[in-house]
Amino acid sequence: MTGRNTTNDLRCQRLEELLTTLAEQSNWSGSVMLLEKGNVLYQQSIGMANLETAERLTADSVFELASVSKAFTAMGIMILQEQGKLAYTDMLDRFFPGFPYANITVENLLVHTSGLPDYMELFAECWDRTRIATNQDILDQLQAHRPDALFQPNARYEYSNTGYALLASIIEQVAEMPFAEFLRQHIFQPLEMEHTAVYNRRYTGTVIPHYAYGYVYSPERAAYVLPVESSEHDFVIDLDGIQGDGAISSTLADLRKWDRALYTEKLVTKETLQRAFSPVRLADGSVSHYGFGWRLRDDQTAGKVVHHSGSWPGYRSWLSRFIDADKTVIYLTNVDQEREWTEKAVEAIENILFDRPYSLP
Repeated sequence: MTGRNTTNDLRCQRLEELLTTLAEQSNWSGSVMLLEKGNVLYQQSIGMANLETAERLTADSVFELASVSKAFTAMGIMILQEQGKLAYTDMLDRFFPGFPYANITVENLLVHTSGLPDYMELFAECWDRTRIATNQDILDQLQAHRPDALFQPNARYEYSNTGYALLASIIEQVAEMPFAEFLRQHIFQPLEMEHTAVYNRRYTGTVIPHYAYGYVYSPERAAYVLPVESSEHDFVIDLDGIQGDGAISSTLADLRKWDRALYTEKLVTKETLQRAFSPVRLADGSVSHYGFGWRLRDDQTAGKVVHHSGSWPGYRSWLSRFIDADKTVIYLTNVDQEREWTEKAVEAIENILFDRPYSLP
């Protein structure tokens, strides 16, 4: 924690009180970092990384980012676009011959306007749960079962994990290397994000040091357990090989490097980033406020904000970048909380950052 003036000291005090109260009253467990012009205004880790070994969370703990991963997948596509290896207007059958849904572009996948059916719903009905699914299995299942499209491309916005899994497969096709390796070579290594990786823990069987294991509450056992020990959440096993819509793990320090890089041209040009942070016009003339892997909004006092949340059994993540104000909130937890509760917790943190009134979730 840092505080170089009275205002910062007061913010840090309020943040400390907020997180301590959340931990005491709601079993909150996680790590938070607030940045101001790239400087760490506040940083804290509370709770356990591993209940079995009693390892506590620290600044070095590695968290599953869930859907916050989508911004990295989108960046992979943006890099390939700048290299001239694909275009946002490319149709999916360029990459997947015989793809059973017509007139869907790469950009439709990026901004969630494809109308593709949800692969999780499809797998819940059709998948052999003794196997761990991969991205290729999504393509195979869509081809085999051909569930109806939800709507015509660009007719409306509807959040699609299917679309982002297909973007990862497109990266593999175009780059001729595994998705995880492409991100490592083109994003994580250049930014020196040494503790960030595409990580399918159950599929690969590998172990990451200082990993923050995610826990869900089991009413039957009146305790927090790993998702695999809960029948409500054990789908984490058979979907563990899927990449692109999630599956990236990272730390506070590495996400700080990611935030700073997005103010520069280290990865792509400012023009490309500008498009990624821009709303989309739909077929009926209305506007969707989702860019390339980022939700978009305007804050009344802070200006333009790009942000994304992530949710997977045992994890909630949030990254808010107040671009005009150059302030950032990084929020990582490894104990399941309701979505609405998480949103209110992050809102309170953001309000403290901007010296605004706040309330507990």
